[in-house]
Parts: sequence; C-alpha cells; structure tokens
Amino acid sequence: MSTNAYDAYRNAGIGTADPITLTTMLYDGALKAMKKARIYFSDGNRERFLDETQRAHLIIGELMATLDHEKGGELADQMSEIYARSIRCLVSATLGDLAQLTEAEKHIDNIATAWKQATIAMRQEPRRIAQGAVA
Repeated sequence: MSTNAYDAYRNAGIGTADPITLTTMLYDGALKAMKKARIYFSDGNRERFLDETQRAHLIIGELMATLDHEKGGELADQMSEIYARSIRCLVSATLGDLAQLTEAEKHIDNIATAWKQATIAMRQEPRRIAQGAVA
C-alpha cells in the first residue's frame, strides 16, 4: 500500500471514529511512539529518538486537554497529574535518563489497559441488558 493511500485510509478512520475509539488510538499512538523512541535510543539515532519522544509528549498533551474536570472531578484531576508526570518523564528522558521513558511508558500503559477494559465492559453492557442478564 502506498503511503498516500495509507494516509487517506488512516485519516478516514480517524474522521469517522467515535470519541472512545479516538481515545484508544491516542493511547496506542503514545505507547507506539515511546517504544520507537526506545529503539532509536538503542540504535544511537538521537534525532529520531527526540522526534518520537516529542510525538508521545504531544499525544499525552492531547489526552490531558480532553479531560473534563467539571464532570470528571477527582478522577480527571488524578489523570491530569499522571499525564503531567508522564510528560515530565519524557522531558527527562530526552536529557539522557532512559529510566524516565520507562516510567512514562508504564503510566500510560496502565491507563490504556484500564481504558480498554472499561470500554469492553461498557460495550458489552447493552448486550447483557438486551439479553435479560441484568435486572
């Protein structure tokens, strides 16, 4: 598949995705960028390492911007703190502390895993109600 065809396909998917799917895509994108950054660091490719840590930084910033502190209350505040910590870790990683990249990855992976589990449970709930499993 050519790059232009792939980009068109990806953009169409993003443009038609619901907010839950878009959030999942952001988590996956941040984790992918951090994994790539680790590979580039190991290969000694500083420029690409910085590109990928910046990409992860921007994605996590976007996740932070989507938090609704009025409706989300304490949970939104806690997630904002985790996102901010992850961004600080990424900045530290660019200064040569790769353990900080690992920490950021761990935080985002934990949230992404919980998000995906909650999404599965939420999407199964209407089926259970329709089948009479929930009274």
